[in-house]
Amino acid sequence: MNTTHYKNLENLRKKIDTYKDSSNSSIIKLLAKRKILQKEETMESKLYPLESLKDWKLNKGKIYHKSNQFFSVVGVKIKNAKREVSKWEQPILKQPHGGVLAFLVRETKQYGVEFLLCLRSEPGDKNIKFCPSFSATQSNMNLAHGGKKRTELYDTIIKNKGAKIIAKSAHNEEGARFWRKRNENWLVFLKNPNDKITKRKHFVWANIWQIKKLCMEDCLINTYVKTILFMI
Repeated sequence: MNTTHYKNLENLRKKIDTYKDSSNSSIIKLLAKRKILQKEETMESKLYPLESLKDWKLNKGKIYHKSNQFFSVVGVKIKNAKREVSKWEQPILKQPHGGVLAFLVRETKQYGVEFLLCLRSEPGDKNIKFCPSFSATQSNMNLAHGGKKRTELYDTIIKNKGAKIIAKSAHNEEGARFWRKRNENWLVFLKNPNDKITKRKHFVWANIWQIKKLCMEDCLINTYVKTILFMI
């Protein structure tokens, strides 16, 4: 992280602190919105045999996508570990590149400093979770999935259209499951706090105290929310 980012973060912390006594910490409306979207959720997922998956290949002891992007499943051998056992073998997820995980940040006189949460579910989730504003691997941004649309907010976050970077830092993914993968965590300030791109029903603004309360609820916060906001 460079000097400018450290200064930006210090300024952001000071701004957040000025709204400490006046900010609403209630999460009732946030939970109510999530409940509505949960009832409207149509995505279904179920476990399926690997050899039956479309666009995924199982060849020479490796599972990978036909595009050779996203992730693959390979084997790893470990030795001389200072753990419960000194050596073992296991499958591990390997990705040629990581992703960008980002929060849009805004400041208004009425609500103070807020972060844009995205309500969504992933294939392995049981329910909709509060997630960062933007989450995308380089493969998603490359459209390796075959779709025509990039991840929502791509132009705002990645191209900085109508926004500017506050700070960014790289963090390693969980090493027990991923082979030397790292993600970049970004905080991006939205120049127009009422930008229409954020006015979609699965987006919701929340301040830091509301997000802390959401973290105390069972299984409602995506892990990356905490890793990004830990910079603050």
